[in-house]
Amino acid sequence: MNVSRWLARRRMAALTKAVYDSALTEDDEPSEPSVARLLPGGASVAALIIVIVLIAAVGVWRHAATREHSQALAQSSSEREESEAAAVATGPSPSAPASVGERTDDVVVYVSGAVASPGVLTLPASSRVIDAITAAGGATPEADLESINLARILVDGEQIRVAVVGESPPASSEAGTAAGACVRLATATETELQTLPGIGPALAQRIISYRSTHPRLTSVEELDDVPGIGPSLIEKIRPGVCG
Repeated sequence: MNVSRWLARRRMAALTKAVYDSALTEDDEPSEPSVARLLPGGASVAALIIVIVLIAAVGVWRHAATREHSQALAQSSSEREESEAAAVATGPSPSAPASVGERTDDVVVYVSGAVASPGVLTLPASSRVIDAITAAGGATPEADLESINLARILVDGEQIRVAVVGESPPASSEAGTAAGACVRLATATETELQTLPGIGPALAQRIISYRSTHPRLTSVEELDDVPGIGPSLIEKIRPGVCG
């Protein structure tokens, strides 16, 4: 009986050990493939390197693009500030008021008296009195054209009245010199100088100031040395200046 029990115990111990060893073997075997799967192969390493390089390249490109954009904005702002500073430093031209007498747009004049169609006319700025009379239908047979300076350049807003023969000519036009009269540059007053086309108070005063250092001012060409008076304005006032 004791032998049987001992054998049974031996068999049970052996069976228990076998089961225990089998369990240990099943638990240990799956760990090897798991570790193997965690270790990257050659293809995985290459793909990882490519991804890292692409990320780095994108970062470098974005940094360069941002830097170029910032430099462009800074340069544009600098150029705008320099342009505004140059405009402020330059300022308006001192001779700007004289440009009124040198306009190249149309002029509006009123032609009346001994003409076929009296009225308000619009003519090119370079037109002369004869052009205005022609545009008004021409002078009538009784018109006294000898009393008018037909070569004078028109001034915007003036009235041109054509007198008939035997009629006293008008004392002066509204924006020009007196009909048949002329201005002597060497002796004319500021008011008389302003009867010349395109000569206002400012230019008249400049002519008088220039005349104080050039007392022998007789030629209209000398006015080219006066600030604000150029060749175009000289041609306009030439017919009204005494030769």
